[in-house]
Amino acid sequence: MGQAARTGAFALFVAVASGYQTSAQAGTSTANLTVQITITASCTINAATLNFGSVSGTTLATTLQSGSTTVSVTCTNGSPYSIAMDNGANVSGSQRRMANAGNFINYDLYTDSAHTNPWTTATSSTACTTTNGCFLGTGNGSAQTINIYGTVPATGTAPSTGTYTDTVVMTITY
Repeated sequence: MGQAARTGAFALFVAVASGYQTSAQAGTSTANLTVQITITASCTINAATLNFGSVSGTTLATTLQSGSTTVSVTCTNGSPYSIAMDNGANVSGSQRRMANAGNFINYDLYTDSAHTNPWTTATSSTACTTTNGCFLGTGNGSAQTINIYGTVPATGTAPSTGTYTDTVVMTITY
C-alpha cells in the first residue's frame, strides 16, 4: 500500500471513528433527606386586676363584698398545665390580706363563682390534682380565659379609708 493509500485509509478511519462515539452511562445514587422540627411546650399567662370596687367602711363592716376577674392563658396545643397562686405579699398565716399604710383587710380567692372552692397554692400538676383547689387545663394554641372569684368578708368594724392592695404571684406549670 502506497503512502497516498495509507493516508486515505487513515483519514477514513479517523472520520469513521470520530462519528462513532461511545456513550458514557451516567450513574445514579439516592439518599434520604430527613426534615424535622421540634415543638416545645410553652405557656404565657396575663392577669388583670381583681377590683372589689369602692365601698364605705361602714358597709364593709357588715357586708361581704365579692368580685371577679379573668386571666388569659395561651399554651401550646395539647399541653397540659396548672395554675396556682401564692398567698400574696401581705399574708398572715394562710390568710390573704390587702394593705394600706399598715392597715389590713382580709380577702379570699376562689375557683368557682359560688365561693366554695378556695384557690390553693399548689404549683404543679402533680400537686394540683383537682380543679377545686387550683386550675387544670390543656392548651389549644389560642388564648383561654380563666375566671378568678374573690370575696372580702365583713370586717366587723369600719376599716380606715384608703386604697388597699396586694400582689399575688400566679404560677403556670406546664
